[in-house]
Amino acid sequence: MARINSLSDKVAIATSTLYNPDWESYGLRAELAKKTIINAKNIGYEISIVDGGSSDELLKEFERYGAKVIVELQRSDTMGAQRRNAIEYACNLGRDVIVWMEPEKETYVSEIEKTVTPIIEGSAEMVIPRRKSLESYPVFQQHFEQMGNIFWKDVTGTDLDVWFGPRTWKKEMSRYFLDYKGEYGDKWDSIFVPVVNAIFDGRKVISVDVDYIHPKKQTEAEEHNIKFYMKRVEQLDNLTNALYKHWKKLNLQKEQ
Repeated sequence: MARINSLSDKVAIATSTLYNPDWESYGLRAELAKKTIINAKNIGYEISIVDGGSSDELLKEFERYGAKVIVELQRSDTMGAQRRNAIEYACNLGRDVIVWMEPEKETYVSEIEKTVTPIIEGSAEMVIPRRKSLESYPVFQQHFEQMGNIFWKDVTGTDLDVWFGPRTWKKEMSRYFLDYKGEYGDKWDSIFVPVVNAIFDGRKVISVDVDYIHPKKQTEAEEHNIKFYMKRVEQLDNLTNALYKHWKKLNLQKEQ
């Protein structure tokens, strides 16, 4: 029997998937995504997945576990477009609160309620969860995400763990994500720039501590892995440039 928390009927999770059997860590990541779906449905959350090209067999498993799967007939040109599609579908599920999260963060699902509560109570419009520790991550990733968060704080003046990834917001705030045009490459910036815009507009964006442990097998697969090192470097380069340019642009517009 499903374990329903007090806010479960108010939450819709949005995420996106693309699992190619030829990719490194394919099997591990797909299994983590399945666990995320199971955890979400056991609590009572809706979960909307936009998929850009995984196998029919895997997508049928996702549906069997309770996800609403939307297969893109024409694959989105960008990571950001796929994420916006997932958010839009989640908005149509009739829930009050939208959660964006990566599908592999299966242990995070049990922490979502902590980020939803301040929104329902009216003390926040958007919540950025903060990890209590990064020790479960690959060492290289720990350093890069710490640098990213320091950069974010110095640019925006807000102390948020934005490099974690998940975001929770009041449904009406979805426009910040859906209206983003992907001006800075439309990759990871697609979930960062909308948060910048919300903060700049004076919306109530707060931080909430969560207990999150990164999957041990995923850490083992990525530790001392040059391909993942390069991915982190690309991510940091994309986001630091996007954040600096966009914050500067917003302030110039304000002065005019």
